[in-house]
Amino acid sequence: SLVQFYGEVLAFSFFAAGRTKMLPVPVAFLGTRRYMSFLSGETDSGVCGYIKQQNWLNEGIRRSFVNVGVGLRTVPMVASSFVAVASKCIACFAQSCTVDNLMNNKCDVQRRHLDEDVGLWYGAYESSLYNGAIQGAFRSVVRRIGTGPWGAGDWRGDSQQSFLAVWLASSLLNGVSLDYYVYSRFCENAGNQCLVLDEQACKACLWRTYPWQGTAGKLVSESSCAGPGVHETVQRFRRRSVAELRDALLKVSDPSRSVFSSVASKR
Repeated sequence: SLVQFYGEVLAFSFFAAGRTKMLPVPVAFLGTRRYMSFLSGETDSGVCGYIKQQNWLNEGIRRSFVNVGVGLRTVPMVASSFVAVASKCIACFAQSCTVDNLMNNKCDVQRRHLDEDVGLWYGAYESSLYNGAIQGAFRSVVRRIGTGPWGAGDWRGDSQQSFLAVWLASSLLNGVSLDYYVYSRFCENAGNQCLVLDEQACKACLWRTYPWQGTAGKLVSESSCAGPGVHETVQRFRRRSVAELRDALLKVSDPSRSVFSSVASKR
C-alpha cells in the first residue's frame, strides 16, 4: 500500500496493475514525490497505519532536482525515487512451522534462503542491470536506500537474517548508503523487529508493542530477546569483507541460537 502515497507511482499503478491490482516487482520509479504529509506503517488499537484527517498534504514536497542523462538527452529530475522489491516468501512454504515460532525467529527454514534474498535486493538496486539508457539517471538519483523490515513482514522471515541480507547486498553497491528503520509495531509482523535489538532494548521495544501486564496476546516473547543486537553485530563485521559475512550466514546454527549470536561465534 505504500505506493499509494507517491503520486507518480499511484498514477502508474492505476493503469499498469492489471487484474491483480498489484504492480510486478522489482520495479523502480525515478523522480517520485511523497504527497502525504505523514504516514505510519505501525498498528495501533487494531488499526494498521495512520493518516492525518486534516492538513494531510505534504507542503514540504521535494523541489530539489538533479540533471540526469536519459538516452542522448539531459533532463532535470526530482532527486528522489521509489523502488519496490519482494523478498523470499517464507510463510508460503513454512507449513511445518507455527506463526508464533515464525514471529519469534525460531524456524530453521527462515535461515536457508540467504543468496536468494541477496540476489533479489542487489538486482533491484544495481544500476548496471538496468537498460543502458537510464543507468546514469539511476546512479544519480538512487544514492541512499531507506528500508524497514524487508523480508520479515507478512512473509515472516527472520528479522536478524533479513537485516544482514539487506546490509550485505547494499554493501555490494557502489556509492549507495543504507538507512535501516526499526518499528516496534510494524503492521504486518508486530514486535518481530524488536528482536534485532540487544536484550535490554528488545524488551523495552516489546513493551511498546504490548503495553500491558501478563503474557496474553503477546505473540513475540521476551524470552526471544537474547544475544547481541544489531549495533554490536555491525561493529563486529563493519571492517570485514562481504565474503566473510556471507560465509558466516551460510553456516548459521539451528534456531536454538539467534542469527546474531551464531555469526558472532564465527571467526
